[in-house]
Amino acid sequence: MGTLLDKPITTKETSNVEHNGLTYGASSMQGWRVEMEDQHTIEVHLTGLQDHSLVAVYDGHGGQFAAKFAGKTLVAEFLSSESVAEYNRSGFRETSLLEKALKETFVAVDEKLKTEADVQCGDCSGCTAICAVITPSHIVCASAGDSRGIMVTSGQVRALSEDHKPDGAIERERIESAGGCVSMRRVDGDLAVARALGDFQYKDRPDLPVDRQKVTCVPDVRTTPRSSGDEVLVLACDGIWDVMSNQDCCDCVRQIYQEGETDSGLVCEELLDTCLTKGSRDNMSVVMVQFPAMLEPPPGTAAGAERGGGVMARRSKRAEEQRAREAAQDNQN
Repeated sequence: MGTLLDKPITTKETSNVEHNGLTYGASSMQGWRVEMEDQHTIEVHLTGLQDHSLVAVYDGHGGQFAAKFAGKTLVAEFLSSESVAEYNRSGFRETSLLEKALKETFVAVDEKLKTEADVQCGDCSGCTAICAVITPSHIVCASAGDSRGIMVTSGQVRALSEDHKPDGAIERERIESAGGCVSMRRVDGDLAVARALGDFQYKDRPDLPVDRQKVTCVPDVRTTPRSSGDEVLVLACDGIWDVMSNQDCCDCVRQIYQEGETDSGLVCEELLDTCLTKGSRDNMSVVMVQFPAMLEPPPGTAAGAERGGGVMARRSKRAEEQRAREAAQDNQN
């Protein structure tokens, strides 16, 4: 993991946006790492796709450049793809075209990243990416790496992605076919993910297509129909998943909302603080999309602050507990 700080940096970059009946929240925290290498995207105004939105998380490694580049360029590349143009022309708006567009987008971002001066001068950074396009009827999720997406519907969690680890059967076959090896569960004993943007030192076979390089940027894409029971979509980097299972995350997030929290940005912050307490030592970034069903209080409970007050009530309680511990310590001294 590299060098860690003496104490974590817990300041957060947080946002909360309401649009078209959905609430979008995001938060990121540097934590114990010396450098912040994560980025995230919330775009609710997609030109030509007014009833669609795009959210993404990028988890950088080996430096900040790849993740920052992806965060700046992915939306524009998506909107300029031929498959999105065809999707707009089609009266049926087939989600298969969005799946194709997301694959084209990841490849286009990677190709342009490779031409950047920083990369040409030796920058070897890379980043995972998890991206979801939300349509009126579906969620189309693309993933390259080990950032992860989940959907909570009627209290049940569903995976929207699969971690691309080098020791997985499909990934190992591709790595070895390209002349690499998997050692200590890493590509060539070094890189801990098998798919990523950047990391061009693992994409050095000009005789092979992009999807057959040791490390590929081509994502897996899953399309999930929306339903009236949809509660919350969560995209997060592995700083969260290192200490939480999909079910843990589902339970944590639902509990915060059910305590009366209505600000999705604060829900994101509380998730990060919970993961820090659980021992996460990585940068942490999360994007959440709250759907209407999450606003409905559980049977037999009150609405709003009467259910517990949400994140601010949690923080007040923690502060009181800390003061009590300090007072007890002073009395012992």
